Amino acid sequence: MKNKMFVVVAILLAAVGFAAVRYLNKPAQLPPPETAAGGAEFVRPHSPILGNTMARVTVVEWFDPECEGCRAVHPIFKQIKNEYGDRVRFVLRYMPYHQNSMYAASALEEAREQGKFEAALDALFERQPEWGDHHAPKPELIPEILAGVGVAKESLEHDALIKKHGDKIKQDEADGNALGVRGTPTFFVNGQMLQELGEQPLREMIEQAVRAQ
Repeated sequence: MKNKMFVVVAILLAAVGFAAVRYLNKPAQLPPPETAAGGAEFVRPHSPILGNTMARVTVVEWFDPECEGCRAVHPIFKQIKNEYGDRVRFVLRYMPYHQNSMYAASALEEAREQGKFEAALDALFERQPEWGDHHAPKPELIPEILAGVGVAKESLEHDALIKKHGDKIKQDEADGNALGVRGTPTFFVNGQMLQELGEQPLREMIEQAVRAQ
């Protein structure tokens, strides 16, 4: 009887030890996206995320597809994203300031549903002077432009598209206003607003955040 009791106790101790080792060697859980970004108002469930979705450094850009400044910053944004790879995640939020921004943003959301978001974003910025000229805009060109990157043209009807995606864009606008966004592009790095817009200040802020991890 004593021998049987000894065997039972030994098995239980071994099981406890094994469980302890597994617990101690369990990988650390990364914070959810909204925590790393600074709060839920920075990253919504509908927000497009580029790069590593579980990165500890989050860069959030409020942008307007019809904004000339956003168009100028876009190549820099892409270059920085490629350089940092999996170390940083990039979140895009809409701020529809211009006449056709709501439609353009809705078109990008439709492209995202079809797996064409980045290509559509590049195409709209590349040809922004054609469809988004502030003196003579031609938003009717948007379906043609996006069809060129594989977005179904019939899915881009103006009124239906805004009805389908408009609430997400309005949520982005409300979050931006609450956080003090007053123009585009506006960047936040781990919840802190970039005070001086420019490539070097943005790079420095991201690098500082990466080194702090």
